[in-house]
Amino acid sequence: MTPGLLTPDVPLGPFEGVGVTVWSAQGKQSKLHTKSSCTYLRSARVTERQVRLDATTVSRFCPQCTADGSWARPGTALAIFLDAVTGLGLLYELGRYHEADEDTYGDEEVGQAACVLLRASAGNAEDAPAGAEDEAEEELWEEWREARHVRETVFAEWLGALTSLTRVYQVLDLFPWLRSWAEAGVQRKAGHLEVLRARAAQLVARDSLVLAAAVSAMEEPGVAGDDPAFAPLGAPAEAAAKLTSLWRRWHSKVEDSWDHPREQEHLVHDLTSAMSSRRKGYHPLLERARVLLGTWEEAARSVVIGQGAERVLVARVAGAVVAERGSREVFTDGLSEWERGVLASFTVALDWEQPAARLALTVRVPEPVAACLLSRHSVFDYEMPVQEAPASGAVTGLPPGADEGLLPGVFDDTPVNGRRLLTAQHLRALRSTMPDAEQLYAVVGVGTGVEVVALSVLEQRCAAGWQGVILAGASDLPDALFETRLQATVEDDPVGAGVWAARVHDPHDAAFGRALSAAEGERLLVRLCEGRRDVGQALKSLALARSVTDLRDLEAGGYDNRGHPRSSFTAAVWNGLLAMEQLDLEPFESASDSDWPGSGLPLGVLASVQAYTTDAAGRYQGRAHSPGCAHRRPYGGVDRHDEMVIIEELLGNKEFDPCSKCGGYAVRRLTDCQVAYYRAAHQLHDLAQRVRATVRHQSADREHLATLEGLGDLDAGSVQAWFVSRAQARQWQRTVASLSRELRDGSTG
Repeated sequence: MTPGLLTPDVPLGPFEGVGVTVWSAQGKQSKLHTKSSCTYLRSARVTERQVRLDATTVSRFCPQCTADGSWARPGTALAIFLDAVTGLGLLYELGRYHEADEDTYGDEEVGQAACVLLRASAGNAEDAPAGAEDEAEEELWEEWREARHVRETVFAEWLGALTSLTRVYQVLDLFPWLRSWAEAGVQRKAGHLEVLRARAAQLVARDSLVLAAAVSAMEEPGVAGDDPAFAPLGAPAEAAAKLTSLWRRWHSKVEDSWDHPREQEHLVHDLTSAMSSRRKGYHPLLERARVLLGTWEEAARSVVIGQGAERVLVARVAGAVVAERGSREVFTDGLSEWERGVLASFTVALDWEQPAARLALTVRVPEPVAACLLSRHSVFDYEMPVQEAPASGAVTGLPPGADEGLLPGVFDDTPVNGRRLLTAQHLRALRSTMPDAEQLYAVVGVGTGVEVVALSVLEQRCAAGWQGVILAGASDLPDALFETRLQATVEDDPVGAGVWAARVHDPHDAAFGRALSAAEGERLLVRLCEGRRDVGQALKSLALARSVTDLRDLEAGGYDNRGHPRSSFTAAVWNGLLAMEQLDLEPFESASDSDWPGSGLPLGVLASVQAYTTDAAGRYQGRAHSPGCAHRRPYGGVDRHDEMVIIEELLGNKEFDPCSKCGGYAVRRLTDCQVAYYRAAHQLHDLAQRVRATVRHQSADREHLATLEGLGDLDAGSVQAWFVSRAQARQWQRTVASLSRELRDGSTG
C-alpha cells in the first residue's frame, strides 16, 4: 500500500475554505505545490500565493509534495487533520484489511491446518511428530510445521486488521464529519475482520484454552521425591526440588499457551539434561515424570468439569494506547498467546465506546477462563457488562460522535482570544497524530493562571475537569528567538573546549561560579545536542521549563507503548536546568563552627535557590543522592520521588547525609545575579582568611585593603538585588568594615 493522498471527495468539514500557502507555475491549470522545494516544480517563474482549501484546490495538488500532511504548519488543527487522514492515516488504513489478498490463507487451507493442529489438542499427543527418523515422520513434521505457520500468519493478519479498524475508529472519533463518507469502507473492514477472527478461532481448541485457565489457577502441589523412579535425581529432598522446578516450568508454559498441556511433555527431558541415556533408571524416570504431568493435567480437568457455567465480560483498552504516534509497536503486542486465542475463540462483539473513545470487545467465556482474565495483568481491562451481551459475531457500525470534533481554534492556529477550551478528545488527537506530542505546553486555566505543563499532566487535568486553553507548545515558539542565542553560545565556546567545564576554585577568577549559571546550562545543552537536529527544540523546552516553579512537575508520568517512561523533552534539557556541582556554603557558615569556620555571611539571594535530593532530612536508610548520581539510577532528571528544599533549609539541617560521589543534591541553575553574589561572598570569605593571616604575621597588604573597600562600596542596585532585607545588607557592610579595621590595626601595630 502506498501512503494515502488527499483526494477531492474527502470532506474537509470546518477546514473548508481555510487559507493555505502554495507555489505554482504560470497557468490556471498548473499544479499547486505545498513545498517550494518540490522537485516537480521546474518552472523558472514560480509564484507564492494564498488559496482556499476546497475540492477544486485539492484536485490541483501535486501528488509528490502532498504525500503526507507535513505541508500544514505544525501544531495547528489543520496539520493534525492532515496527518490523521493522509500518509499512513485514515486513507491508508481504509485501504488495508478490507478484503483477502494474495498472501491470505483461504478457508480450505485454514481447515487443513486446523485438522493437523487439533489432533494434539484433542489429547492425542502421540499424533504429534516426535522426530525425523524416517521419511514418514519427516513428512509429518513438515505438515505440522506448515500448520503452525498458517496459524501464526492468520492470527497476525487478524490482529493487524483489528488494530487497523481501531485506528480508523480513532480518527473518525476526532473528525465526525468523515463518518458518513467512511461508512462503507468501515463496514467492509469490519466484515473482513470477522472472517479473519473466525478463521483464527478454527486453529485453536477451546478445550485447551479452558484447561490452560484451570492450570493457571492451580496452586503449587507438594511433590514427594521418595518415589524409587526418581532415585536418579538424587536424595529425596533434591529430587523433590527438581520436580517442583518441573511443575513451575510446566505451569508457566501451559498457562500462557493455546496448545494442549500434553504438548508440553517434552519438559520432562529437563530432568535428564545432565544424565546419560544409558544410565540405569533413565527411561523409567522419564515415564514416571510423564505420569506426573498427566496427574497435574487431570487435576486441572476436574476443576473444568465442576465449573460449566459461562460469563460475559467486556475487555476495554484506552484509545490513546491503541495507536500512539511514533511507536512501531501496537497494543496487541502485549497480549499473551493464550489471551490472543481466547479473544479469537470467544469474542461475540466489537465496539468503539463513546465518549471515552476506547475499544471494547465482548467475550462469552467459561467460568475458569473468566476468572483467569479478571485476575491477570493485561492491556485490556476486563469487567462485567452493564447491558446484555449481543449476538455472536456482531460488529457494531460507526458510533455517534461525542461532540463536534477537532475544530480550528484548539491549538496554535487562531489568536489567543479565539481559542476553544481543551478536552480529553483534543489531547488524544495530539498524542495519536503528532510524533513529538509529549512536550511542554504553556497553558492558561481558570483558577490556575499561566503555567507550563507536560501533555500527560494536561490529560490528567482534563480528565479531572480542568478548564483552560493552550497558549503555545515548545515547538510553537519562533525559531528566530533562539537562533541568535544558539549562535552566540557556539561563538563564545572556546575552540577545543571540553563538553564539561573544568571546576574553578579561585573566587577571584572571573570564571568562578560559572559552572552553576544558567548561561553554562545553555552552553552545556548545546554541546550535548551537538550534531543533532533537536537542539533548537531542546532550547525551546529549556526556555519553557525555566518558568516552572517546582521541577518535579515536569515529570511526564506514565509509559509509552514500548514500556519506556514518557519524557517531555530530551534528557540533555535537565543539564540545562540543574547543576550537578554543589554550592560551597562555607562563607555562610557560622564563624564559631569548630570544624569548618565560616564568615557568617547572609545567604541573601541564594537562600531561595532550589536543591533536589532523595533525602534532605536524613529520614531514610542510606545517604542522600542527587538526580544524576550513578548510585541511584541512570541519569533521568527529577521525578516525583525526589525532595525539593531551598538552600536556607539545607544549610541549617545537620541531619543531611550526602553521598560522597555526587554531593547529595543538584541545584537549580543560578541567575546572573545569584552567581555575582555567590562569587562576591566567596571573595569576601577568602579575603577574611587572608586578612587574619596578614594580621598574625604583622604585615600590611594594601591590595587586600583595596579589594575589601571594593566589596563594601556597593551601589543601590547591587544591595537591592543581593539582599532580601536591609538587615542582611548591614550585616555584609559590618563584616567588610570589621575586616578593614583588623587589617589597618594589624599594619599599624
